[in-house]
Amino acid sequence: MSTQPPDQTPPGEPSVVPPQPVSPPPAAAPQQPVYGQPPPGGFRPPPGAPPMQPYGRQPAAQPQPRRGVGGGMTCLIIAIVLIVCFAGLLGLIVFFVHQAGPTQTTWRGTSAEAVGVVRITGVIMSGGGGASLFGVGAGSETVTSQIRRAAKDSSAKALVIRINSPGGSAAASQEIYQAIREYEKDTHRPVVASMGDVAASGGYYCASAADKIVAAPATLTGSIGVIMETMQYGDLMRKIGVSSDAITSGRYKDMGSPFRPLRPDERQLMQAMVNDVYDQFVEAVAEGRGMRKAQVRELADGRAYSGRQALKVKLVDEVGTFRDAIRLAGKLANIKGEPTVKFFERMTPFAALFGEIDSSGARTPLPPGLLFDHRLWPVVDPMMAPRPQLMGAER
Repeated sequence: MSTQPPDQTPPGEPSVVPPQPVSPPPAAAPQQPVYGQPPPGGFRPPPGAPPMQPYGRQPAAQPQPRRGVGGGMTCLIIAIVLIVCFAGLLGLIVFFVHQAGPTQTTWRGTSAEAVGVVRITGVIMSGGGGASLFGVGAGSETVTSQIRRAAKDSSAKALVIRINSPGGSAAASQEIYQAIREYEKDTHRPVVASMGDVAASGGYYCASAADKIVAAPATLTGSIGVIMETMQYGDLMRKIGVSSDAITSGRYKDMGSPFRPLRPDERQLMQAMVNDVYDQFVEAVAEGRGMRKAQVRELADGRAYSGRQALKVKLVDEVGTFRDAIRLAGKLANIKGEPTVKFFERMTPFAALFGEIDSSGARTPLPPGLLFDHRLWPVVDPMMAPRPQLMGAER
């Protein structure tokens, strides 16, 4: 008896192969939809029966939500309200300016006799001054008209010229200087110049016409001199291909042209003009201050002085504040007690609205302002009252 391994088939017998398990075919990868083409299998309606509408009848309209007032209408209403408010405010400003008149009493003293004040603020220029909302710029026509108005006011026994100006036009400064001298000659009333932060060049030109000059210790003043400047950018223009051709009736008609440098003969002519205006400046200061021209020339090299330095070289008479100048003017006019102060100037729209109040708590030359009127805001006056001084503090 023979044994065979189980995996072998006896000879002569057919071999039987056991069935092999059949694996299912691999599932096909889902086809990704392509943008712009229908999905595989086409579009299919959603499950369920489609909604049926009765034959010949339109579907009922869905109710639309109610809308409020459009944005354009809201903007129009706001614009109308703003225009009305602005027109009313402008009318009130005009009313207050008209009520204020050419002068406004701001400091009531113990005496009915007054000291008039004319202010020279900003760059001195010819004409009516700068057309600014804040009134910046001192026009010679405006200042001289205020001086003439002060001369006609019989209650103003003296005049204070309050100056806060770095100078400006020589001709405009001469007009103001001459107006002050005429005021002194016609009225025989004293004039005191009060210097603020700066009263230099043309500012000092105007101040020198006064009988007395009062400056703060830190005031910048002096700068007696004349300057004439020209700008020359011909080289720059040539670099970018720009040139200039001037057709003149004479050799010196285009003198000072920015497209070419000055010729030596042109420089001589301009220097002669500067020297002549400078000589007029020195002569006016010598006449107003009662000094010799040679004495003024020693000080008039263009340098600026502090108020204390100017006192030492006799360019000013006293060192003090604006209020000190008011008191000095009242003393020179023999006013008994504290003088009333009148400011001869027009009101600006800005001052009509907001007004101005100085550090001493006294009202400025202009009315308190519509928005700060004590009749509308009773709390303003107590808030603006002078603060009590601390012990040991300077008064």
